[in-house]
Amino acid sequence: MILSKLHLENFKRYSSFDIEFGEGLIGIIGKNGSGKSTLFEAILFALYGELRNKKFKEVIRNASASDKDAVVVELDFEFESMAYKVVREFRGKALSANAKLYKNGELSTSGAKEVTTAIIKLTKMSKEAFLHTLFASQKELTSLSTLKNEDRKKMIRKLLGLEKIDFVENELIEKSRELKRDIAASAEFLLGEEELKSKTVLIKETTVIKQAFEKEVKTKSLELETTKKQELHVKQELELFVKTKEQKQKLISELSLIKNSITSNLATQTKLTEELKNLETKAKELKAQSSVKKEYESLSTKLKEQETLKNIQIKKEGLEKEQTQLRAQYTKAKADIATLEEQVKPYETLLGQKKENEALHVKIKTELTGKQTEQKQLQNELSAEQRVVLDTQQKIAKIQSLGRESNCPTCTRQLLDEYDNVIASLNDIVQKTQSQKIDKTKEKLELLTKQIGELELQKEQTQKALHVNETALSLILSKQKDLASAKEHFTKVSEQGKRNKEELDKLAQHAYDEALHVSLQKSFLELKPKYEAVLSLEAELKREQGVREDLALTCKSAEALHVKAKEKETEVSKTLYDEPKHTAKQSEYDELQKQKEKQYSVISELKEKIAKNEGEIKTLQNALENNDIQLKKVQSKKDDLQDYEKIKLSLSEFKTKLNSKIAPRISQIASQMYATITKGKYQYIEVNNDFDFFIYDEGKCYPIERFSGGEIDLANLVLRIAISKTLSELNGASSVGFLAFDEVFGSQDENRRMEILEAFHTIKEQYRQIFLISHEMEIKEMFERVIEL
Repeated sequence: MILSKLHLENFKRYSSFDIEFGEGLIGIIGKNGSGKSTLFEAILFALYGELRNKKFKEVIRNASASDKDAVVVELDFEFESMAYKVVREFRGKALSANAKLYKNGELSTSGAKEVTTAIIKLTKMSKEAFLHTLFASQKELTSLSTLKNEDRKKMIRKLLGLEKIDFVENELIEKSRELKRDIAASAEFLLGEEELKSKTVLIKETTVIKQAFEKEVKTKSLELETTKKQELHVKQELELFVKTKEQKQKLISELSLIKNSITSNLATQTKLTEELKNLETKAKELKAQSSVKKEYESLSTKLKEQETLKNIQIKKEGLEKEQTQLRAQYTKAKADIATLEEQVKPYETLLGQKKENEALHVKIKTELTGKQTEQKQLQNELSAEQRVVLDTQQKIAKIQSLGRESNCPTCTRQLLDEYDNVIASLNDIVQKTQSQKIDKTKEKLELLTKQIGELELQKEQTQKALHVNETALSLILSKQKDLASAKEHFTKVSEQGKRNKEELDKLAQHAYDEALHVSLQKSFLELKPKYEAVLSLEAELKREQGVREDLALTCKSAEALHVKAKEKETEVSKTLYDEPKHTAKQSEYDELQKQKEKQYSVISELKEKIAKNEGEIKTLQNALENNDIQLKKVQSKKDDLQDYEKIKLSLSEFKTKLNSKIAPRISQIASQMYATITKGKYQYIEVNNDFDFFIYDEGKCYPIERFSGGEIDLANLVLRIAISKTLSELNGASSVGFLAFDEVFGSQDENRRMEILEAFHTIKEQYRQIFLISHEMEIKEMFERVIEL
């Protein structure tokens, strides 16, 4: 893989950035905080959609970008003579992910997860493998020689991915222990040989007893069927007795009802005869009072005529009173309409003023919003620059508190002679940021704040003018509604007055005599009791014909009832019922039922014993079946344990074989480069299976700590490159053609830097691209190509 171009939009500290990498030994130079490491974070992000820290969404978007601005990372690279381009975008407040992968200019894959999968398949490396293979920092190089043996071993095994094998091996050991515990625990619940024989014999004995009970149940069931047949025969005879008894009792009840009806009929005849005599007397009384009804009806007609005239007189008086009120309302409504028409005349003028004020208010508000947005952006920029100053001042304070022995905040190497240069460089960052950015931003903010104050005052004034316009318009609108109501009321009053006048003209022809009305009422009240008595007699006499008819029907009904009673007495005497025989048959039926219940009870007891035996047999069989199941489970766990032991053995052999290949391969690669870099002074670097490092000097083996700092640095460098190449070979990713090193120069002197740079020149033929990141500006002349940030 060769990196070609990188394009960033709103990614971390970069609002917009483009870079072409080129080939050879490439220096990426810039002061602390200039975004050097961010470039390689962007490369990692483009390929795998993640930063080193997976929780990237909180920090990925540029501080000056809004939620609407997209985060875009585009990387062009060459792989196995093919041109590729990967594009990742994050949009919206939630930073929704999207990605595309192009091959030779044509879209190959789309979708964030799909592109990541395609990259892993292409490079044959996961994100972690990519990091460990192609990137190294000064801290990591120094750790190769300074860490304790066990810690260094863990670090290198992690770089090579061997800790995964250790994890699997530990899991296998724990699983084997767990299976052994399970096998031992399961064995305690298995049945012994004697217990198995005992349970088998007991099943046979219980089966024989159950079969005897089943035979007895069959015998008792036959006896029960015989009893049931006898019971059915007796029940049929008993039902015949019951039916005859019920029939006779029914006939006796019917005869009793007929006799009661005859008695009731005689009483009704007597009552109707007396009622008929009374009605004949009242008919004579009604005839004597025939003139009262005619006189009452004549008075009633005259009285209704007087009531009608009285109502007409009351209506005339009401209409005259209403006309007086309507005249007053007519005059007032006319005056109100004239006043309101004068008050609503300024409406159009005020409406025009309101529109002018609204347009001015919108203009001021829009300008104010723009100024406030600009103010917020300046405040964000000021805060960002103040954070840079504060972070740099904290670094200065920390370095000054530790003195010349302190480590560089970027490369972790001791400052020593570079102490003053680092302090001066950091102070220069503080002064330039304060004078060139913070002070100018504050001046802009002061001017902007003054402009915002003036606009807010103008906004308040236009709001007040609008409020005055709206109040006046609201009042006129209210007056317009009052005017409409007044006109409507005026129309109603005029129309009602006309209708009342027409009605009064019609009613003028009617006259009312109050004295005559009172006289007629007095005569009417005196005659009313006599009239009501006549009506009462008439109502009673209407029943006379009905009473005569009822009497005739009652006499006829009495004759029919006497005939029916004689017939029913004959029917009762013909129905024969023997109560003693009925009682004897009932006793016989009750005895058969008791016998049947006793037989049911015996059969039920036998079936309970059979069910109990079946339960015992089932329990014994379940115990034997469970024992077989447990035996199979134990055997299965034994088989699993045997498989795990075989896998453990194979994995141990694989580890031994892998270690025997990895350590010599690292030694071989590192030795070749170290011999070249040191121009043959040191021929061999040994890496044993525990990843301890030794350098051979004149044929003798010495620990790496014996040598000078510069020799150790060069040894660490070639060892790290050897580990990267070995890891690349293990992953099958031989087409990856670049390496990247972060701050490997540290604060070393010029001679040491030249030695390291010469070492990189020596090995650059093996890689088309070698990237060296540094904050030391004075070394930029040492590179074939420089990218300065």
